[in-house]
Amino acid sequence: MAAAMACFARDGFHGASMQKICAEAGMSPGALYRHFPSKEAIIAAIVEDERADRLHVFDEVRKAPTILGGLMGCLRQLLEEQTLPTATLGPEIMAEAIRNAPLRAAVEPCEEETRVHLRAALEEAVARGEIDPGLSLDEVMILLQIMGDGIILNHQLHPEWRITARLPDIHRLVVRMLAPAGREG
Repeated sequence: MAAAMACFARDGFHGASMQKICAEAGMSPGALYRHFPSKEAIIAAIVEDERADRLHVFDEVRKAPTILGGLMGCLRQLLEEQTLPTATLGPEIMAEAIRNAPLRAAVEPCEEETRVHLRAALEEAVARGEIDPGLSLDEVMILLQIMGDGIILNHQLHPEWRITARLPDIHRLVVRMLAPAGREG
């Protein structure tokens, strides 16, 4: 899987042939195909392999003094340390999943699990008074996912934007957006 991640990061999903992955891994095509019948299967295995790490991220979010502070801390870690492979490969996986139904089907269970954990964390934040209870948590969840994905994509696409340096401002804006009425600021 490490060889495949290196090839996907370097060559993209389409440019990383099974032959290139075999060469990077130093293994025969037969050995690779015994474990992974397709590139989609490799990506699914990468996403599943990091499942425990994603669950740990949500444990850290829930332990943080505030949910948005916890989410920003995890986002900073993803951007600076690239602790999860999908922090680097995420945009590539998402772009391919748009047009590749088998890949989308393979990664969607992990995406759904992430949404379940994010929603639970948001519910706790509403109960603690961090998020306006009048907001739809489904809408908030989607908004946060869109922002997170966009931040990760643009961190790779525009390194000159120094997105990690902008995270405190992003955090303040999101806190203002989600704060209970009368606490915006």
